[in-house]
Amino acid sequence: MAKGSQGLVGDERGGVERWVVWLVALAVVGGLAGSVVYLDDELRRDSPGADFSVSFESETGTLTVEHAGGDAISDRTTERLSVVVLDGSTGTNEELAWVSDSPGATKRGVGYPIRPGDSLTVDDPRVDADGDGSYLDAERSVGFYLEPGDSVRVVWTGSMRGTTQAVTLANATLE
Repeated sequence: MAKGSQGLVGDERGGVERWVVWLVALAVVGGLAGSVVYLDDELRRDSPGADFSVSFESETGTLTVEHAGGDAISDRTTERLSVVVLDGSTGTNEELAWVSDSPGATKRGVGYPIRPGDSLTVDDPRVDADGDGSYLDAERSVGFYLEPGDSVRVVWTGSMRGTTQAVTLANATLE
């Protein structure tokens, strides 16, 4: 070093550089800690903790699936929420999308979030419940008659830990 040169130790620019490095490091650590706190619940669970109830009106051939409590079904982790109806007499089943992401890079869907109190009605082609000439009166319809003994499943498909999986959130048998 040249005579009279003090290096970074005596140079006030060295103190400023160290201060900036520590500030950036603190911001990175704070950001990581914040994201862990924000996503903590989703990182620990494999599927949403939502409860669903199923009711059936045999006179109108209509079943209603209601979000009865727990976590909202959000677009961030969900690819699809389906109601699967199995005809107990023939073994035929139909999967009806309640909400689903649209194809493409963004994978965003409409109808999210599904919160407690939200419901989906499904009917069969047997009864014109409202007398309008159309036998498809509910939000969704199946191609067979709904009867006691048919079964219903609510299936969530999504990823909460990075891998896509399908999880049955509710099972019911129509009575």
